[in-house]
Amino acid sequence: MSPRPLLSYEFFPPRSEAQSRRFWRTLGALEPLEPSYISLTWGALGSDSRASLDTLALLARDTTLDVAAHLSCIGQTLPELRATLDTLEGMGVRRIVALRGDAPAGALTAPSACRHASELVALIAEERPHLDVSVAAYPETHPEAADEAEGLHWLGHKLDRGAARAITQFFFEPDTYLRWRDRARRAGIVKPLVPGILPVHDIDKVRAFAAKCGASVPDSTLERFDGRQDQASRRELAIEQCVELCQALMREGVEEFHLYTLNQSALSHAVASELLDPNGTRAAA
Repeated sequence: MSPRPLLSYEFFPPRSEAQSRRFWRTLGALEPLEPSYISLTWGALGSDSRASLDTLALLARDTTLDVAAHLSCIGQTLPELRATLDTLEGMGVRRIVALRGDAPAGALTAPSACRHASELVALIAEERPHLDVSVAAYPETHPEAADEAEGLHWLGHKLDRGAARAITQFFFEPDTYLRWRDRARRAGIVKPLVPGILPVHDIDKVRAFAAKCGASVPDSTLERFDGRQDQASRRELAIEQCVELCQALMREGVEEFHLYTLNQSALSHAVASELLDPNGTRAAA
């Protein structure tokens, strides 16, 4: 088992002064842990991408971190996508997380719009092969796929079009990922499948969020958290659960993780610190 996995962290762009303070505080806490890169989400649910671009510009100006920009293709024509990519490259962004995204009303009326993430991957691979592209994957099957076989087919298609790796939706049991990874390998998918890990900041919110995005929270996990009533005890359990999950995956050869921070530093910092130095003293950011 590798003693020091590669860790990357996902953030969302702040949209208020209070969110901005928390964002930079979180980033400052995690930056000393030397992440392999950080990623920034893009215009969730079809909203304006301006906040993402503004934050990316600040990251390029004020940090030395390697930054991956999420890029949703829905709602943009090909000229608009090319202009966005020009802007990102002008900021020094060399990593893209290519996504379909969610369409606002009327977003697909332009015939030149990319309608699937695989088309965006192909566009980047053809016109900008120097960029590093990641795509999304779903260990519990994409909500729109008929079954797991169809989900793996389209994942393989995205990777074959030019993506370097896939980053998974979050999950809470090692076997959820490991069995899916084994089936992906049998289906001919050989590129890296990076586990996406979500520290449980609030079990009730995680339960609701999982229901919306096709992930599941096992009853055993819910019972563990429901049995802890005070915040400090739940925080310790969240760290323990997350570290145990990652360590179990590391014993099966996983060497890289992508942590969904939700722009909150304490849990991500504690989990990362323990994974990077399992013999060290647990500390909160």
